[in-house]
Amino acid sequence: MRKKFLLIIVFLFFLSGCASKQPTPKEPPPPPPKEKVKTEFLLVGHRSTAGQPDSSSEALEKKKEIYHALKSLSGQAHIVIIYDASGSMREKLGGRDQKRFEAAYEGLKEIVSLFRSKDDVKLLVFGSKKPSGLTSDGVIIRRDYIRAMEACGDVELIYSSPKEGFDPKAFLKAIQFLGSEKAYIGDTPIGYSVLKAYSLLKGLFNSTAILITDGEETGPLLAQNIAKDKAWEQRLRKQYPHFEELTISAFDSIKRLVDEKIHFSPILYGLRGPEDQEGKKIREFYHKLATSSGSIYLEAATPQELLSAYMEAEIMSFTYRLYSMEPNHKGELVAKGKVGIPLTIEAGTYRLRTDTEKPFEQEIQLKPQLKNIFSFNMNREGKMSLVAVEPR
Repeated sequence: MRKKFLLIIVFLFFLSGCASKQPTPKEPPPPPPKEKVKTEFLLVGHRSTAGQPDSSSEALEKKKEIYHALKSLSGQAHIVIIYDASGSMREKLGGRDQKRFEAAYEGLKEIVSLFRSKDDVKLLVFGSKKPSGLTSDGVIIRRDYIRAMEACGDVELIYSSPKEGFDPKAFLKAIQFLGSEKAYIGDTPIGYSVLKAYSLLKGLFNSTAILITDGEETGPLLAQNIAKDKAWEQRLRKQYPHFEELTISAFDSIKRLVDEKIHFSPILYGLRGPEDQEGKKIREFYHKLATSSGSIYLEAATPQELLSAYMEAEIMSFTYRLYSMEPNHKGELVAKGKVGIPLTIEAGTYRLRTDTEKPFEQEIQLKPQLKNIFSFNMNREGKMSLVAVEPR
């Protein structure tokens, strides 16, 4: 009887213990992290607050101010301008009596005012000495292979800054012959010209090659024609040991610039409207060429537009870095960019820092689902900052 009583006591105690143990409620799982939204960021040298291109004299002066402010952040610049003096530059500008070379020459004279005394400036001109070796259809004139090769190799260094510094008067004197129609007689050896620029800029920091042209390259076209006549090809290769360089493609030359971290920007001058088939073909070619160099092509048809495009081309050589401002990742490098080239990145707050001797820094807010465009701006006190502009 006593044993039964003890068993009942133990059983009741067990039941009371079970009743007192309440199930522990499970904690809800943490909310999934918010998905970070990709957005587009574009940093430009100068643009109106409405985001529209502005070719007025006031806008041009503003761009000059930004250009000089950015240049003041960097040390000596090494610049090679590659100028097209081929026969096609004698054509008239669309809807105007003025010829391409006339407006381009006036623009080239305006560009001189941009350079600092410490800038190392060189001017390469192609097509100014030897008559054209190819017809407009790309056929060698009267099978004159020698003439064609000479025209293809017609790339001359017209001006080079002396040790004392850039001399605007000497530059203007050196280009005087480009004001005459008689100077524009040759072919368009873009690849060989870029290769020449590469040889002048190789190993130099802060270097830029800017091409001003109205046509497609003729070097590879010449090589294709010569290849059809094996006897002549062997003779020419023997006579011109640097045959491969003379006929090199622009893409192969550009690759050397990219490998050497030399900035390249092409400026198309005086092309007809988008409906023109030849102009369309040329634009497509330079779009691919510029893309392969990490740049974009620019266009101009007046001296003022050429001056503006030149400043943009140089400003595009500036690179920058974006650092995270998030609490857990503050200061981490998130992306590297180039002025004028769109960049896809997560929306958020970043600190932008230019890769210049005197870095420029500013915090920027990139909003999701928008094309975030920022432009450099100068206030009345001469202080530079970044301002957001409306997308075009």
